[in-house]
Amino acid sequence: MTILISQNESLAASLMAEILQHAKARGWSQNALAQRASVPDSSISRIKRSGRADLDTLSKLASAVGLRLTLLPDNDYPEKVNRGELF
Repeated sequence: MTILISQNESLAASLMAEILQHAKARGWSQNALAQRASVPDSSISRIKRSGRADLDTLSKLASAVGLRLTLLPDNDYPEKVNRGELF
């Protein structure tokens, strides 16, 4: 699954939205997700409000809904460098 991030949205906010979508599909409330992930419910509210989160919290929330945070190589990296988009 690939998550597209708009310029006005942070990475954490995008990930949180995806996690919440998966929780909702399971019929879970925000509180139920927090309990299953062993994080305070206020953490989810803070992420939604501020768009900021630590990786440990996001990883726990993702894991609770059966997702895993993963970094993948950017296959377009050399092309972006040649076009001057990165440096």
